[in-house]
Amino acid sequence: MTETYSQNDTREIADVLVGHRIVQAEKGEFDYQGRRSWDTRADGRLVLDDGTVLYLAGNDGGCGCSAGCYPLEKVATVDNVITSVRVEADPHDDDEPWDGGRERGTYRIFVIADNVEINVAEFVGTDGNGYYGTGFALTVVRASGGES
Repeated sequence: MTETYSQNDTREIADVLVGHRIVQAEKGEFDYQGRRSWDTRADGRLVLDDGTVLYLAGNDGGCGCSAGCYPLEKVATVDNVITSVRVEADPHDDDEPWDGGRERGTYRIFVIADNVEINVAEFVGTDGNGYYGTGFALTVVRASGGES
């Protein structure tokens, strides 16, 4: 059984992470069954202490330009038990005024463990003209169900 969440699903992401440690964090290309039948690659994965795997896929605008593309830039492990989760959504589009050099947007997943906030996943990109999507997908494959 898999579940897929986005940057709008902080509570659900917290339900998956709270009470666990992230024992493995990798960037790269990983096969998995994504939220769409043709979406079978992830940009990274996190493995929890109970064997649950979280596949991380930034939105891919699918065009020749960078509009709607939010590749995964960073992942991290967490040695202590996670007690809280915060998702930060700060997208950027071409219609926003120039603000001192910030030309890229970010989506980040932060966790609190042992009273320290840790950025465990960061996606950096741009919405462009807004027609190609935004954000990220986090697909959860529970250890008890095996990978599909």
